[in-house]
Amino acid sequence: MALDFIAWAPEIQFLVVMLGLLYYGTGPAVTPVTEALWIPSGWTQSKPQGPKLDKPSAGPDYIPSHLTSWAIVTCLLTAWLIWDSPLPVLQAGGAFIRDPFTQMMGGFLMVFASACLAAANGWLRKAHVIHPEYIVLILLAILGQHLLIMTSDLMALYLCLELQSFALVVLCSLNYTSPYAIEAGMKYFLLSAFSSCLLLLGIGLIYWETGLTRCSHIQELLSADLEPNLTLWLGLWLVGVGLLWKLAAAPLHMWAADVYQGAWTSVTLLISTLPKISVLAFWVHSWHGLWTTAFGEAMAIFSALSLIVGALAPMAQSQLKRLLAFSSISHMGFLLIPLVQGTEGLSALWAYLILYLLTNLALWGLMLWPFGRGKFTTSGPQSIWDLAGLNAYMPVAATAWAGGMLSLAGLPPVAGFLGKLGIFWWGLNQHQYALMTLALVATLLSTVYYLRVLKVAYVDQPKAWGQFDSMAPMNAYLIAMAWFSLAILLWHGTPLVLASHLMALAC
Repeated sequence: MALDFIAWAPEIQFLVVMLGLLYYGTGPAVTPVTEALWIPSGWTQSKPQGPKLDKPSAGPDYIPSHLTSWAIVTCLLTAWLIWDSPLPVLQAGGAFIRDPFTQMMGGFLMVFASACLAAANGWLRKAHVIHPEYIVLILLAILGQHLLIMTSDLMALYLCLELQSFALVVLCSLNYTSPYAIEAGMKYFLLSAFSSCLLLLGIGLIYWETGLTRCSHIQELLSADLEPNLTLWLGLWLVGVGLLWKLAAAPLHMWAADVYQGAWTSVTLLISTLPKISVLAFWVHSWHGLWTTAFGEAMAIFSALSLIVGALAPMAQSQLKRLLAFSSISHMGFLLIPLVQGTEGLSALWAYLILYLLTNLALWGLMLWPFGRGKFTTSGPQSIWDLAGLNAYMPVAATAWAGGMLSLAGLPPVAGFLGKLGIFWWGLNQHQYALMTLALVATLLSTVYYLRVLKVAYVDQPKAWGQFDSMAPMNAYLIAMAWFSLAILLWHGTPLVLASHLMALAC
């Protein structure tokens, strides 16, 4: 019993703190303390009146930001507990596995989640986020993603995905004053429910044929069975489709643009990054062997479609969020390329993912920069025309946008070039010439709309009045660190290469 408690210590402390923040954020203890001073009336008549004494003098003056600070500390503490776990263990009867790979990816997820929360912390007040449940829902989604990395059982997989989806659906529609947020929440809910039905149907078909839900046991049975089993293959296909939907891989990408556009920018940052870590980690750790045994190189279909959609769809986009949504589909096509064959390309996959996450942190941090139009201050720039003439009055900000866009395009002098180089190198070594040709064409086409953003920032003149407000210091620090990492890793990429190889070997 004591060993079980120690094994679950990171998750237990995370859950306890989450429930504590929920109680604190919604209970009476959150009301700021006010001091009332009794002063004789005669003294006030003889002395000039000072400032009012009935304003809050103790306690947090803005609850969501206060709760977010605690959530950041919680994520970092959980990451330390995960990495400090003494021994690999099987938990919940083997449904969850804590081994070097899940420890590495779980800690990485927590650290990156804390960076996302820190980037959005100063933005919350400008966006008028007044919901104390906001941060609790984010922690609930992070908990589901962390458990998803550890799971090796199909029923546990379904529960973890539903835990994540439930929290993200509410977060998408939490800004109930915006019709776009309600639309985003409804679309994410309906399409997520559809994908969950496919996933559950696939799990049911697999259990019907095998009586098993453990991924390793199913793979052993599938490898030993020489006779094709169409029902089992259909179940495996449906589960794979459900996972690819969470990654917004084409043709399962229909929800991405509308959800990115309608949700709060801080929520979009989480949706665009954290599920990629957790779902890809589960795929590589527990599902990749099953998929390749049953379907061989079928992943090339999803990769090719994602590259095509991500290259062509953003051409006519002027909304920054929708442009970045379709860009994420293109990058998902690149992330799926190493999964077409075997496990030899996993180091290229993890290197590309790390660079992609750093780039997203920098770009969405810039999207969290409050932007004013007339008397109104929005939560950030919405259109590429909001960046018109940016280099003329904010050259450092224009340089940050340029670095992010060049990294997404995979062009030097930033490290996004190194990520795409690793993917191309692996693909050519595996003789994936057709897929690599398509990836090269997609890269050239996507460069057009990335450079279009830079053309607006450096060449065009603003057609309407607008002004950026002050950026939160922590957000500025994170953008600077992400941009510096992207600039330095191309020329000194040894830490990135070693980290990606270590992650690949741990699988």
